[in-house]
Amino acid sequence: MIRTRVCASAVALAFSLTAAAQDAPVDDYDVIYAPAMIAPEATSAVLTEITSTADRQVAVGDYGVVVTREHGSEAWQQADVPTSVFLTSVDFASDSLGWAVGHHGVILKTTDGGLSWQRQLDGFQYIDLQVAYYQQRVNELEEELANDELDADAAAELEFLLDEALFRLDNATFAKEEGPTKPFLDVLALSADELLVSGAYGALLYSADGGDSWQIFDERIENPDGFHLNAMQRSGETLFLAGEAGQLFRSNDRGTTWETLDSPYYGSFFGMYVDQQDRLWVYGLRGNIFVSEDQGDSFTQLKLEDPVNINAAVNAPANGLYFVGNAGVVAYLSESGELTEQTHKSGAALTDLVINDDGDLTLVGQRGVLSMPSSALTEKE
Repeated sequence: MIRTRVCASAVALAFSLTAAAQDAPVDDYDVIYAPAMIAPEATSAVLTEITSTADRQVAVGDYGVVVTREHGSEAWQQADVPTSVFLTSVDFASDSLGWAVGHHGVILKTTDGGLSWQRQLDGFQYIDLQVAYYQQRVNELEEELANDELDADAAAELEFLLDEALFRLDNATFAKEEGPTKPFLDVLALSADELLVSGAYGALLYSADGGDSWQIFDERIENPDGFHLNAMQRSGETLFLAGEAGQLFRSNDRGTTWETLDSPYYGSFFGMYVDQQDRLWVYGLRGNIFVSEDQGDSFTQLKLEDPVNINAAVNAPANGLYFVGNAGVVAYLSESGELTEQTHKSGAALTDLVINDDGDLTLVGQRGVLSMPSSALTEKE
C-alpha cells in the first residue's frame, strides 16, 4: 500500500458562492450564462450520462441539454437549464435533489427531480476559489519554513510542498487572465449535503452544504502530474476515484484522505461501477475491464471481443452486468461469467445506460437517446 501524504493545510477553506446570474466578462464564455435552447430534437443531441430516480429518467449532454422522461411514458421533455455548456455527469441524492456538472467549471443543482436547474458554480468563481486557496496555502508553508527549529528533512518536505503550491497558484492566476477551461467530469452525491466533483487536470472539489460552498481537495490525492480524474464510485462508506494513466484511489473516510491503489493498467480509465455483489469494476481505453472483489486491493481482467473504449456499466437482472462503449458495443455478463456482445444498429459511441421498467435498455451517447431490447443480449439465438 502506497503512503498517502495529507498536507497540514488540508483543512480547506470554504467560500460561499452565489448562483445568481451574471454577465460573462469574456465573450468566449457567454455559453456559461446563456440558457440551454429549447429544441424539438433535444433527445438527438450528444448525451453523456443518464440516471433513474423513482419518478423519471434524467439524461444530460451537449449545449446544456437535460432531458427527462417519466417512468412508463414514451415522451421526453427538455428541462429548464441556465447554461449551454457541455454537461458531463449527473447524480441524485434523493428523488428530487440532484446535481449536474460540465465544462467551464459549471455545477448545477435541481430540487424538483431534474425538471429545472440552478447554477451553483461557474468557471470564473472556481478560479477565484483556487487562487484564494493556493495563496493561503503558500502563506502557511512560508510561515512554517520560517521556523528555525525545523530539521533538514522537515524543511525539504515543506520546500517541496511550497514549490507545488506555487505552481498551482501560478496556474490559477494565469487562468484568471485567460478564462476558465477546466471541465468537471463526474459528480458523486454522498448525501443531501455532501458531494464530490472531479475533473480535468486533477480537479477535486468537496461540499458539505449541498453545493453552497466548496473546498479544494486536489492536494488530498497523489497526482503530481495533474492527470484527469474521470470517474467516482462508492461502496458504503468507501469511495473510489479513477482517471488517466491508470490512476486509482480509495478513501475510507468520505473523501477526507485518499490512498493510491496498485493499478492493473496504465491506460486511461473512463468509468467505474460497484455492482450488486459489491464488486468494483473499472474500465476504459481499448476495452480494458477489470474487477476487484476486495475493494481495489487486487484485480482480475475481463476481455471483450471488440477492443473499443468501455464507458459505463449497470446492474442487470439475475446478478448480471451490462457494459456499453464505443462503436455501439453493448455487452452482457451473466452471473456465471458468460459474456455476450452485440453492436447497436446505430454504431454510435455509447456513454451510459439505464434499465427500463420492462427490462429493456435506454442508451445515451453520440446520437442522443437510443433503445435496445434486453433479449438481444440475454436470449441465445
